[in-house]
Amino acid sequence: MNDALDLIMSRRSVREYKDSEVENEKLFKILEAARWSPSSGNVQNWRFVVINEPNLKMQLAEACLGQYWITTVPVIIVVLSDDSKLRTLFGERGESTYSIENCSIAVQNMMLEAKSIGLDTCWLGAFDEDKVLRVVKSEDPNVHVRGVVALGYAAQIPPPPNRIALKEIVFFNEYGNKMVK
Repeated sequence: MNDALDLIMSRRSVREYKDSEVENEKLFKILEAARWSPSSGNVQNWRFVVINEPNLKMQLAEACLGQYWITTVPVIIVVLSDDSKLRTLFGERGESTYSIENCSIAVQNMMLEAKSIGLDTCWLGAFDEDKVLRVVKSEDPNVHVRGVVALGYAAQIPPPPNRIALKEIVFFNEYGNKMVK
Protein backbone atom coordinates (compact mmCIF):
# COMPACT_ATOMS: atom_id res chain seq x y z
CA MET A 1 0.00 0.00 0.00
CA ASN A 2 2.01 2.97 -1.27
CA ASP A 3 -0.58 5.64 -1.83
CA ALA A 4 -1.38 7.79 1.23
CA LEU A 5 -5.05 8.11 0.23
CA ASP A 6 -5.39 4.32 -0.05
CA LEU A 7 -3.91 4.00 3.44
CA ILE A 8 -6.29 6.64 4.82
CA MET A 9 -9.30 5.03 3.16
CA SER A 10 -8.41 1.56 4.48
CA ARG A 11 -8.10 2.63 8.13
CA ARG A 12 -10.97 1.55 10.37
CA SER A 13 -11.94 1.85 14.02
CA VAL A 14 -11.30 -1.73 15.08
CA ARG A 15 -12.80 -3.10 18.29
CA GLU A 16 -11.94 -6.80 17.94
CA TYR A 17 -8.29 -7.84 18.16
CA LYS A 18 -6.29 -11.04 17.96
CA ASP A 19 -4.55 -12.26 21.08
CA SER A 20 -1.14 -11.36 19.61
CA GLU A 21 1.55 -9.18 21.11
CA VAL A 22 2.55 -5.98 19.36
CA GLU A 23 6.26 -6.11 18.63
CA ASN A 24 8.30 -3.38 20.35
CA GLU A 25 9.88 -2.41 17.02
CA LYS A 26 6.43 -1.68 15.59
CA LEU A 27 5.24 0.07 18.74
CA PHE A 28 8.21 2.42 18.68
CA LYS A 29 7.73 3.15 14.96
CA ILE A 30 4.17 4.21 15.78
CA LEU A 31 5.34 6.40 18.67
CA GLU A 32 8.04 7.89 16.43
CA ALA A 33 5.36 8.81 13.87
CA ALA A 34 3.52 10.66 16.63
CA ARG A 35 6.70 12.41 17.75
CA TRP A 36 7.21 13.81 14.26
CA SER A 37 3.77 15.41 14.16
CA PRO A 38 3.55 19.16 13.68
CA SER A 39 2.57 21.25 16.70
CA SER A 40 1.68 24.87 17.40
CA GLY A 41 4.88 26.82 17.99
CA ASN A 42 6.71 23.44 17.85
CA VAL A 43 5.95 22.96 21.57
CA GLN A 44 5.50 19.20 21.12
CA ASN A 45 3.06 19.09 24.01
CA TRP A 46 2.00 15.46 23.51
CA ARG A 47 2.95 12.76 25.99
CA PHE A 48 2.23 9.04 25.62
CA VAL A 49 1.62 6.40 28.28
CA VAL A 50 1.73 2.85 26.93
CA ILE A 51 -0.55 0.50 28.85
CA ASN A 52 -0.10 -3.27 28.49
CA GLU A 53 -0.77 -4.62 31.97
CA PRO A 54 -4.18 -6.37 32.37
CA ASN A 55 -5.00 -4.66 35.68
CA LEU A 56 -4.35 -1.21 34.22
CA LYS A 57 -6.37 -2.07 31.09
CA MET A 58 -9.33 -2.93 33.31
CA GLN A 59 -8.98 0.34 35.23
CA LEU A 60 -8.71 2.20 31.95
CA ALA A 61 -11.81 0.47 30.56
CA GLU A 62 -13.74 1.66 33.59
CA ALA A 63 -12.31 5.18 33.16
CA CYS A 64 -13.39 5.02 29.49
CA LEU A 65 -17.03 4.82 30.59
CA GLY A 66 -17.25 1.04 30.65
CA GLN A 67 -15.70 0.26 27.27
CA TYR A 68 -14.56 -3.16 28.47
CA TRP A 69 -13.65 -4.37 25.00
CA ILE A 70 -10.32 -2.54 25.42
CA THR A 71 -9.28 -5.06 28.10
CA THR A 72 -8.60 -7.53 25.25
CA VAL A 73 -6.45 -5.12 23.22
CA PRO A 74 -2.70 -5.86 23.35
CA VAL A 75 -1.65 -2.21 23.78
CA ILE A 76 -3.44 0.97 24.77
CA ILE A 77 -1.78 4.35 24.36
CA VAL A 78 -3.05 7.19 26.50
CA VAL A 79 -2.38 10.51 24.80
CA LEU A 80 -1.78 13.38 27.19
CA SER A 81 -0.99 17.04 26.68
CA ASP A 82 1.35 19.06 28.84
CA ASP A 83 -0.26 22.46 28.32
CA SER A 84 2.20 24.61 30.31
CA LYS A 85 4.12 25.95 27.27
CA LEU A 86 0.96 26.32 25.19
CA ARG A 87 -0.65 28.48 27.86
CA THR A 88 2.48 30.63 28.15
CA LEU A 89 2.82 31.14 24.39
CA PHE A 90 -0.82 31.32 23.31
CA GLY A 91 -2.95 31.95 26.40
CA GLU A 92 -6.37 30.35 26.72
CA ARG A 93 -6.51 29.40 23.03
CA GLY A 94 -3.31 27.40 23.43
CA GLU A 95 -4.85 25.26 26.14
CA SER A 96 -8.40 25.05 24.80
CA THR A 97 -7.66 24.59 21.10
CA TYR A 98 -4.01 24.05 20.13
CA SER A 99 -3.55 21.40 22.82
CA ILE A 100 -6.31 19.28 21.32
CA GLU A 101 -5.30 19.96 17.71
CA ASN A 102 -1.64 19.03 18.31
CA CYS A 103 -2.55 15.77 20.04
CA SER A 104 -5.14 14.96 17.38
CA ILE A 105 -2.51 15.22 14.66
CA ALA A 106 -0.20 12.96 16.68
CA VAL A 107 -2.99 10.39 17.08
CA GLN A 108 -3.72 10.47 13.34
CA ASN A 109 -0.02 9.92 12.60
CA MET A 110 0.00 6.96 15.00
CA MET A 111 -3.08 5.42 13.42
CA LEU A 112 -1.74 5.79 9.88
CA GLU A 113 1.69 4.40 10.76
CA ALA A 114 0.01 1.48 12.55
CA LYS A 115 -2.06 0.72 9.47
CA SER A 116 0.99 0.96 7.21
CA ILE A 117 2.80 -1.75 9.21
CA GLY A 118 -0.13 -4.16 9.56
CA LEU A 119 -1.70 -3.04 12.83
CA ASP A 120 -5.09 -1.52 13.51
CA THR A 121 -6.39 1.04 15.96
CA CYS A 122 -9.41 2.63 17.53
CA TRP A 123 -9.39 6.16 18.93
CA LEU A 124 -11.50 6.46 22.08
CA GLY A 125 -12.73 9.92 22.97
CA ALA A 126 -15.23 8.92 25.66
CA PHE A 127 -13.54 8.88 29.06
CA ASP A 128 -13.55 10.42 32.51
CA GLU A 129 -10.40 12.53 32.46
CA ASP A 130 -9.83 12.47 36.21
CA LYS A 131 -10.08 8.68 36.30
CA VAL A 132 -7.71 8.26 33.35
CA LEU A 133 -5.20 10.58 35.02
CA ARG A 134 -5.40 8.42 38.16
CA VAL A 135 -4.75 5.26 36.10
CA VAL A 136 -1.61 6.78 34.54
CA LYS A 137 -0.63 8.33 37.90
CA SER A 138 -0.40 11.94 36.72
CA GLU A 139 -1.02 14.62 39.30
CA ASP A 140 0.43 17.44 37.19
CA PRO A 141 -2.24 20.17 36.85
CA ASN A 142 -0.83 21.09 33.42
CA VAL A 143 -1.45 17.60 32.00
CA HIS A 144 -4.75 16.73 30.30
CA VAL A 145 -6.03 13.60 28.58
CA ARG A 146 -6.61 14.13 24.86
CA GLY A 147 -7.32 10.59 23.71
CA VAL A 148 -6.95 6.87 24.21
CA VAL A 149 -5.79 4.65 21.34
CA ALA A 150 -6.32 0.89 21.18
CA LEU A 151 -3.62 -0.87 19.15
CA GLY A 152 -3.20 -4.42 17.91
CA TYR A 153 -3.77 -6.93 15.14
CA ALA A 154 -7.39 -6.87 14.00
CA ALA A 155 -9.45 -10.03 14.45
CA GLN A 156 -12.10 -8.49 12.22
CA ILE A 157 -12.02 -5.42 9.99
CA PRO A 158 -15.26 -3.44 9.93
CA PRO A 159 -16.70 -2.52 6.53
CA PRO A 160 -16.04 0.96 5.20
CA PRO A 161 -18.34 3.62 6.64
CA ASN A 162 -20.52 5.77 4.43
CA ARG A 163 -19.06 9.14 3.52
CA ILE A 164 -20.80 12.32 2.44
CA ALA A 165 -20.02 13.20 -1.18
CA LEU A 166 -17.36 15.88 -1.75
CA LYS A 167 -19.86 18.02 -3.63
CA GLU A 168 -21.88 18.30 -0.40
CA ILE A 169 -19.00 19.39 1.85
CA VAL A 170 -16.62 21.41 -0.36
CA PHE A 171 -17.27 25.08 -1.10
CA PHE A 172 -15.26 27.54 -3.16
CA ASN A 173 -14.55 31.06 -1.95
CA GLU A 174 -17.53 31.20 0.40
CA TYR A 175 -19.55 28.82 2.53
CA GLY A 176 -22.47 27.40 0.55
CA ASN A 177 -20.89 28.00 -2.86
CA LYS A 178 -20.83 24.35 -3.94
CA MET A 179 -18.30 22.95 -6.31
CA VAL A 180 -19.41 22.13 -9.83
CA LYS A 181 -19.23 18.48 -10.83
